[in-house]
Amino acid sequence: MKTINFNKISRPQHKSLRMVNYALCIAMAVTAASCKDNDDLSVVPAATVPSSITFNLPDNLKQLIYIDATGAQVLPMVKGESITLDYTLLPDTATFKDVVWTSTNKDVASVDDKGVVNALSGDGAGYSMVQVSPEGLYSGSGINATLKIAVSNEMVKATAINIVSSADDVYGGDTLHLSTVITPSNSTYKTVKWSCSDKSAATIDMYGVLTAKTTSAAKTPVTITATALDGSGIAATKVINIRQIIQPQDITLAQTYSSDKGYDCAINEKSVTLSYTTLPAECTTSLIQWTSSDENIATVKDGVVTFNQSGNFGAVTITATCPQTGKSSSIKLNIPAGLIRETFHNQNQYSWYNAKQSGNGTSSSHVWHDGYITITTYKANATTERADIKCWDAHTWFHVGNYPIFAIRMNDVKGIDGITSRNINLDAVGTSASGTAYKAIANGNNKYLYDYKCSDGSHVFIYDLSTQACGTGGLMPTNETVDFTTLQIKYADMKTVDHQISYNLYWIQTFKSLSDVQKYIKSEGLTYE
Repeated sequence: MKTINFNKISRPQHKSLRMVNYALCIAMAVTAASCKDNDDLSVVPAATVPSSITFNLPDNLKQLIYIDATGAQVLPMVKGESITLDYTLLPDTATFKDVVWTSTNKDVASVDDKGVVNALSGDGAGYSMVQVSPEGLYSGSGINATLKIAVSNEMVKATAINIVSSADDVYGGDTLHLSTVITPSNSTYKTVKWSCSDKSAATIDMYGVLTAKTTSAAKTPVTITATALDGSGIAATKVINIRQIIQPQDITLAQTYSSDKGYDCAINEKSVTLSYTTLPAECTTSLIQWTSSDENIATVKDGVVTFNQSGNFGAVTITATCPQTGKSSSIKLNIPAGLIRETFHNQNQYSWYNAKQSGNGTSSSHVWHDGYITITTYKANATTERADIKCWDAHTWFHVGNYPIFAIRMNDVKGIDGITSRNINLDAVGTSASGTAYKAIANGNNKYLYDYKCSDGSHVFIYDLSTQACGTGGLMPTNETVDFTTLQIKYADMKTVDHQISYNLYWIQTFKSLSDVQKYIKSEGLTYE
């Protein structure tokens, strides 16, 4: 092998010569590696190829960068601004360290061979990808550092900031990521400056990651501030509680929903949240262990009991245990077959409302209030209004042997605005546990057994399912459930009226007897006739 004297090779000055020289070094390295050791040969040192290149951004630029929908790092700039990008190429022993700077859209932003980026033009939507790459590996190597430059012709300042977080509490040693919504949405800067009022309890970095510290206090509220970076002075604050892990020593469940106290839970209510007290009061409640005696009937997590929606009924015991001491407290719940209770006290969890009908340029709708909903009708035709009430649950279970009385308290539109007639009909499709099909409860319009007019003007329409047969299937059985997949109160043929009207729906429930209905009406502070 011929010995090459590197001292006689001058450093190429032209780009094409540098590329040739780089390729030559790699070729010689491969050749040298293929030679066997020989005392008469001189070994050519191998070329060291760049493995990575990254930007070195100062904090004042880092805090401006955001991630867009494509996953790219975006640096916003204003027309006329200029920045210099620095970089690190590894390893330090790379044979060649020359780099190439490029801009994909030179009308938006330019970059020179020193890494100086100039913002030239843009409306906030225009951008250029600025990239630096090792020169010898420029084509297709994948080794580069890239930054998306978004240019605005002028600064659009923030007018409002809202801080968003997944929780208001965080335990010592844990982290919580906070984010912001900045108004207007086309603000030039999409990020903020973060600060914390008490650095002994928590710190927050430029990306909104809060780190809670371990302190002696059970709970330390800290105020987190997000300030706009555009000089507008716009800021927002949010209080986060820094909590410490304190083992619960004892727990007592409130017996509000206990079957021992005579309370029954309705499967259509989906869940109940149990109240409880602990010792100490400011303990880490997430350490409490919750169990259900029958998860086919109900499950429990963090004190929230969720009822199955598969038609499994019966008694279940929920227990909360303190792991360190073993002390516990329990509550017995009963979810009986056939109990339906819709009273509109949970805005996020009710299943009876308007059937979402429309006609003649109008549509039905409803508005929730605590304890009732207001339903607006739609035009069935020029002189008739309609607004049915539908159960939107996939299943509604009746058990006539347990709860034969089906009752609805609502306003009767008859007499409102000159309306002289209307029809109420229970449209239903169901199947008993033994397979019998049932349709059309009570089989016809206005077949309710009783109409109680209450002292507030509302009406309670009552059906007795033990004596009123369905149009298909006849009387429902008293010894098994009937699963209705369609259940709708048709409230139709409201005549004569030429405009939309509204009425209130207060509750829909099943009862064991007519006297239970009467007691319930009186418990609401009403009289009836």
